[in-house]
Amino acid sequence: MNPNDYINRRVSRFFNEYNDEIEMEIIKYQSHYKVVVTICQEEAPFKDYIGIGTDRQSGRRAARIALKEIYSKAYWKEKNINH
Repeated sequence: MNPNDYINRRVSRFFNEYNDEIEMEIIKYQSHYKVVVTICQEEAPFKDYIGIGTDRQSGRRAARIALKEIYSKAYWKEKNINH
């Protein structure tokens, strides 16, 4: 698939409940949605995580999949290390 074959693309940034900045890119292709979320901090504590989600019909569902993936990498691991 050629990266230029997308129909629409949006990027947004927001802070989550852990005060980490999240960048979310939602890409609509002809046959599906793809969402890429990243947490990348330039100051301590350093974090660099990525989550990817796809869904055939919904950008929202693709975003949930991507966020679930990134949260499990970034926060679930930290909680289990501290306990």
